[in-house]
Amino acid sequence: MKRILQALALFVLLLSGAHAKESASLGIKGGRDAESGFVGAAAERNVDSYKGSVELSFDENGILVQDAAPQAVQETAPAAGKKETREERKARKEREKLARKQRTDQYTGWVYIPERNFTITNDDIRIEMKGSNGSFGLYAMNEKGSPVPLIVNYESFSSTFVAVRIGRKIYRLNRENGVKSEARRTPYGAQMAYTIPKQAQIVVDFSFLPSIATSSRVDMVRVTIYTINLGKDTQSFATKAVFDTVLGENSFTHFSTAARSRIDTEMQFLTMADEKWIRSESEKAAVQFLLDGKGITRPQYVTLSSKDALSGALWVPQVQDNKSFNSVVSYNNSALGLNWRTAYLDPLKTDVLTFYISVATDGEEPAGHGFLASLEAGKTALAAKLPPLVRTTDVPARPDTVPESALFTAYRENLPVISEDREDFESGPLARKGMTGYGPYDPSSELPGHEYIQNLLDTIAALKNDDDAIDQAEIDRLNAELDQILVRLQQ
Repeated sequence: MKRILQALALFVLLLSGAHAKESASLGIKGGRDAESGFVGAAAERNVDSYKGSVELSFDENGILVQDAAPQAVQETAPAAGKKETREERKARKEREKLARKQRTDQYTGWVYIPERNFTITNDDIRIEMKGSNGSFGLYAMNEKGSPVPLIVNYESFSSTFVAVRIGRKIYRLNRENGVKSEARRTPYGAQMAYTIPKQAQIVVDFSFLPSIATSSRVDMVRVTIYTINLGKDTQSFATKAVFDTVLGENSFTHFSTAARSRIDTEMQFLTMADEKWIRSESEKAAVQFLLDGKGITRPQYVTLSSKDALSGALWVPQVQDNKSFNSVVSYNNSALGLNWRTAYLDPLKTDVLTFYISVATDGEEPAGHGFLASLEAGKTALAAKLPPLVRTTDVPARPDTVPESALFTAYRENLPVISEDREDFESGPLARKGMTGYGPYDPSSELPGHEYIQNLLDTIAALKNDDDAIDQAEIDRLNAELDQILVRLQQ
């Protein structure tokens, strides 16, 4: 009997030792998780829930920092027999908190942390995100560390916005009812994501980068706009951006380009091949929107007009030569409008648009000219480790003929190829007439493309909906033009 009791005591001792060893391997004291109090398998699940997450942290400027490749977060509890210091425990808790906040966009693949409102600064540039209303702000940081607004910053930057046209309906994303907005921190900057339920998700990404490949000083932003079709059918999507610039309004020159040193009246460009950029500057700072170059999605229309005209009902603004930037409600209020071509997307397909913004302060020149040359030569500082833009882009009406050189970009990021088969407004009827809007229709001219006809229909609809100033003569003229085009199409 004594031997039986001794054997039983030995068995219990061995069993308790094995359990203690298993608990120690999970970071559990006394069989319980030290923090949650969960027992056994529950504690194991608590530890495993952090495995495979991306380890995230913020630097002193509020920028989300992430390793080049996502690293699995190891077991968060200290090793057996090692006591965790207060500082180590605090750091561990912060890592776990960030890992729980982390999200991955299922359409673009970006890793981010959502926040309602935040500001991040990286060397020469500051970005302010207002997730509460979908607005964003841009600043240049001068040598004293003070921010200089690059766009109008009153009313939470609401006069600068991105809009999308889905079919015939237009959504101004920073104020439209029914559009949900979310501000996001990313490892490279910030994003604003907009969701139109059951129709589309639009993500505007701002990624910091230096203009010089051998420099680490950030003086540029790459802007990428993703549009994803969330509907059940193939649909047309067009994107427009309006920047309510402020620097040129108090200086000798409102705008300039690579080919024009001074622009002080309304103007619309159908190509930026010679102009390259739109620049707005004052004595304090300068901002340069780079709109033509390798890897840049060339806009269909680039319009310099008053802020009110660009924010009006017309999808493509009409301009008048030599007209000032004044409007009925504002004086000298100039702005930049960008319209890109329509993309036809199957369900869950994505269209991607890309351009760059360069800034400078204290009398310095923006680095856009040199950066465009670097783009062409494939020598840029933008990290190749950035997530790919998307796996799928827009769906053209018919197959494109793409030169082999277009398949490779400076960033090796699978940037979307811009279709060359759709109506080319740089050489189409409008360009040959030397016009920037709709004029007397010439029956002997070539038939206009579908983009021209769509814009004509949109203009007529917008004029009919303008209760404040219906121009019936203009409506009649445009309807007559449309009738002539339809007759020719029937023939």
